[in-house]
Amino acid sequence: MLKLNTAIRNRRSPRAIANKIVTKEMIMLLFEAARWAPSAMNEQPWNYFWVHRDNKNKFEEVLNLLTGINPEWAKNAQAIIISVARKNYEYNNKQNRNALHDTGAANFSIAVQATEMGLQVRQMGGYDRQKAAEYFKLGTEKYELATFIAVGFQGEPEQLPEELKIRELQPRVRKEINEFVKEL
Repeated sequence: MLKLNTAIRNRRSPRAIANKIVTKEMIMLLFEAARWAPSAMNEQPWNYFWVHRDNKNKFEEVLNLLTGINPEWAKNAQAIIISVARKNYEYNNKQNRNALHDTGAANFSIAVQATEMGLQVRQMGGYDRQKAAEYFKLGTEKYELATFIAVGFQGEPEQLPEELKIRELQPRVRKEINEFVKEL
């Protein structure tokens, strides 16, 4: 009988993150997973920055790039990864229309690998794009910021502010396949 991959089924995007150490070795294994993601013409247009919470000053600087409610819960992350897509192909400098897609595939590889390791990640699009591009010294003509990714072990919803606690406790709901798949 066919079965869904366990890491895919168990993948979550939690805001509650436990105060449990994530090592550099664990983070490097996440990047190894990204390395094997599929990409158009094997371009591998993804680039990453990351900071561990032990680097208190840099971690705080990266947190300050987040917007909305994200800084309030992401401050508990053990690491934050920032994904960036290179907009053009390296071999001919022409636009790579698949760059963000491929970076998303690498990010998903990170998410699946994290789940396999007992970790969870939460991708965030809520950040100040201009400040982040300046902070990481990215030429926006060549690079596009994709997502910030909080990394850690699943925490307890009780550690969150009430509004987020309610959202964290809601059941994980996914669309039925027939809502997004049409056989021809």
